[in-house]
Amino acid sequence: MSGLSKIALALITLSASLTAHAQRQSDYGGVGLMQMPTARMQPQGTLSLTYADNDAFRRMSVNLQVFPWLEATARYTDIRYEKYSLDPNFSSQSLKDKGVDLKLRLLQETQWRPEVALGWRDMGGTGLFAGEYLVASKQFALGDHNNWGHLDITGGIGWGYLAQRGNINNPLCHVADRFCQRTDTTKGTGGQFEIDDWFSGQTAVFVGMDYQTPHAPLSIQLEYDGNDYKNERFKNPIDSTLTEPPVKADSPWNWGAKYAVSENLTLGLSYQRGNTLMFNISVKADLSHNPMPQQSPKPRAYHAPDNNHQPATGTNKVNELSVLSERLQNEVGVELNAVQHNQHRLTLFHNDHSDFRSHQARIERSTRILANIAPNDIKSYEWVSVNHGMAVRTDTVNADEFKATLLGERFNQPLSRTVKSHSSSDATEQGEWLWRKKQAFPSWDVDVAPRLKQSIGSAEKLYFYQLSVNPALTFNLTPRWQFKSEWGINIVNNYDEFNYFVDAYESDLPRVRTEVRKYYDEQDIWMERLYSRYTAKLTQNWYGAAYAGYLERMFAGVGVSILNRDFASDFAWGVDINRVQQRSPDSAFGLADYRVWTGHITGYYQPSRFPNELFKLAVGRFLAGDEGAQLSYEHKFDSGTIVGAYAAVTNVSSQEYGEGSFTKGVYISIPFDLFSVKPSQSRAAVSWQPITRDGGQMLGRPVSLYGMTDSRNPFYNEQ
Repeated sequence: MSGLSKIALALITLSASLTAHAQRQSDYGGVGLMQMPTARMQPQGTLSLTYADNDAFRRMSVNLQVFPWLEATARYTDIRYEKYSLDPNFSSQSLKDKGVDLKLRLLQETQWRPEVALGWRDMGGTGLFAGEYLVASKQFALGDHNNWGHLDITGGIGWGYLAQRGNINNPLCHVADRFCQRTDTTKGTGGQFEIDDWFSGQTAVFVGMDYQTPHAPLSIQLEYDGNDYKNERFKNPIDSTLTEPPVKADSPWNWGAKYAVSENLTLGLSYQRGNTLMFNISVKADLSHNPMPQQSPKPRAYHAPDNNHQPATGTNKVNELSVLSERLQNEVGVELNAVQHNQHRLTLFHNDHSDFRSHQARIERSTRILANIAPNDIKSYEWVSVNHGMAVRTDTVNADEFKATLLGERFNQPLSRTVKSHSSSDATEQGEWLWRKKQAFPSWDVDVAPRLKQSIGSAEKLYFYQLSVNPALTFNLTPRWQFKSEWGINIVNNYDEFNYFVDAYESDLPRVRTEVRKYYDEQDIWMERLYSRYTAKLTQNWYGAAYAGYLERMFAGVGVSILNRDFASDFAWGVDINRVQQRSPDSAFGLADYRVWTGHITGYYQPSRFPNELFKLAVGRFLAGDEGAQLSYEHKFDSGTIVGAYAAVTNVSSQEYGEGSFTKGVYISIPFDLFSVKPSQSRAAVSWQPITRDGGQMLGRPVSLYGMTDSRNPFYNEQ
């Protein structure tokens, strides 16, 4: 029996039960030991930011547990032994490498079975750190874990960067000859998925352990590294004067410790390769739950009227409806526009927004208020949601059932059973208008918000930014017709350190996005947008919009869009057509010579079985005149936080496109009420596109009909 077998047998003997084990980030940002991954996963919705630093590499990572079985990591690696460019006038910084990792859980741990996962590192980058692995982890309690702690044992096989030690033969060579060789260089311009190289070339076994000490915050790691660091240089290094090996490994063993300062903050220190200290810090946040207790007004109680109660008439009726409007605004954030009476039905038209992201909570709270005011002969309440003059959704409440439920006469029946939702209905002429809000048009509104513009991965610096404050003025000529002006006022930025407005890569494509930094360089006050838009409900399930003006920071023009969206349907589709002209970066109202037709047919799919997933496919013509498709995917966590990813592939070749090969990016949308005790529908968004190129770029249109009609099948808010 080998030494490893004896150790495993001893650990199984010591095992008494499985215990919860806090998962910690490796130096690469994913859950792991130090250099090596484990099969472990974090709770779904966990977002981790990790910084790891030693003399050769500095890594900055963002890790997200998208599903219980899927972990995704985006990372920048500062390669200190390579220069970005030998021209100090262009760039004096060290080389930065970006990468994306994925890990899939294949088997979940049981009492006798280990956790098993399959993973990819740097699967779409330069290939310098690209590798694949199959790993298993098993946890063992050492007697009473409160006194002795517990041990997590990991073993796996790696390919690519994780297997430079080459201590075993690739078992897949017996399956096909193509697995015996691996390409050493990246094909084309990088950013592609080198599928032909996956699980090919030499392989190595790696092992490790994580000992959770009885002192809960402290754990100790030990690992055998599958990489010997002998092949760290590019085949064509930028700095050819560097002749010594940039990274040396005096030992295959790495050991270290991690200390959880708090539930969300962990510090790590390790000694790696027998000669190097590594520092690691990780900060976590839970996107699945709202950490802030919401302090909204208590739902209004229902008080059954006495038999002598007489329905209000004339002036008293108007006064009661005015009280209703005030209470809805103060307690729910619902703006009531009009009330119509038709026999035994009240129809109430209100704006499709409130303080609550939950549509159900909005309707239930509003109906509680209405039930205390409405006459007893009213048998149903119709709440019609209106967005920019377009009726989007109707929720019909059975008045008698609703009241009986509030009074406890329907045992355990939820209030939602008394509400039926259906397609929106416009105002009917047969009904009697009881009340209309006095709305003076034109009206206006002023909003001031901070804005952060950023560019990551530039030649001169890793990170360029501009922080501004953007005042916006909106004129509402009618509920459907708006004029909007938004300006930007610079607070601080570092774009003055940018040396070249366009990189040296020669492209046949028009410069529709790569000159973006010109727009941020010298203007301290600029016009962000100035446009007019008109929205309309065309038929029962068709919506339309038209817009014209300075639509975004880089383009002006005109456009129209239509959307077909059946109520509560999994599918929707729309079309947009735009004629735009590039704006001049040198003046607020100036235009450049470049003009283009751009537009797309877009399909939306929100499966009813998985209502927290949204898929979008847009096919058409992009800003540079290239044609193709953009696929987007969004996942919503229980907290309302939305994480999305997109990729666009067009008829532009990877060589014409340039570095990155095709457009791709990720973004996160966070509800404001995660940082406030008050409920809110407002959101903040942060996006990351690793390389900004000209192919596959879409126009920033000022209208999203799908977002405006979200209530028909809520995704961005809640049902």
